[in-house]
Amino acid sequence: MSLGFRLASCAVPTLLGFMLAGCAAQSWQDAAASTEKKPDQDGLMRVASDVEAQGQMVAALPIYEQAAAASSGDATAQVRLGDAYTRAGKTDQAIRAYRAALAVAPDNPDALLGLGSALVKAGDADGAVEALAKVAPIIKTMAAYNRLGLAQTLTGQFAQAHQSFEAASALAPDDLDIRTNLALAAALEGQETKAIDVARSVVTSPGAEARHRRNLMIVYGLLGLVDEGRAAAPKGLSANEVKKLLARATAIRAISDAKARAKALGTIIS
Repeated sequence: MSLGFRLASCAVPTLLGFMLAGCAAQSWQDAAASTEKKPDQDGLMRVASDVEAQGQMVAALPIYEQAAAASSGDATAQVRLGDAYTRAGKTDQAIRAYRAALAVAPDNPDALLGLGSALVKAGDADGAVEALAKVAPIIKTMAAYNRLGLAQTLTGQFAQAHQSFEAASALAPDDLDIRTNLALAAALEGQETKAIDVARSVVTSPGAEARHRRNLMIVYGLLGLVDEGRAAAPKGLSANEVKKLLARATAIRAISDAKARAKALGTIIS
């Protein structure tokens, strides 16, 4: 359906461009360590952001952690930590941070969106649906509805995914990836006319790429329309590749379990 290092010394002038963030981080941490007062959370967050902006995420993360620890009862700080973990590709840590935020503020929309998105990446689609279904109608953004649709697809809730992708597409009508998701969800749901109409509208758009045309083939395969799928094959795809792709899509159509069907689809879409 579609993811530095920190210098040991701050005194070598020839490395100034790489060291600014590291020096700032170190000086702040040194100052924090030299006083009995709690470090200033906002100040730490600013330093962490500056360090990250210099491309030093490894150095930034401990500062984000320190800022969040300085105000453990602040949901916003936990969300910012979760977002930092997400950008660093540390999904498990991000989930813990978002849950910490929700323990303080159960309806925090940023925490719910972050948690749902992270749970999708972690393979917990059921948990993702719970979080995203709560937040999407509140914030009403394309990203929220698209992520909800993805989670619903992965849990075999094809009709609900169809609705979520419709909502996302209404907010971003020119986004071909969302419309492709919509076509695939409709095909999985068995809505032949809807699936074909949406898929055709995607591939006739000026911005359509080969992967969109390839996914139209999959839509046809999921509907059992092999001849139409073969005719829709993008240029550059060999006859053998076309045959194999349509065979896999047709095999997915025959899977009775909805979750298994969605999981199998995830192995062939591009």
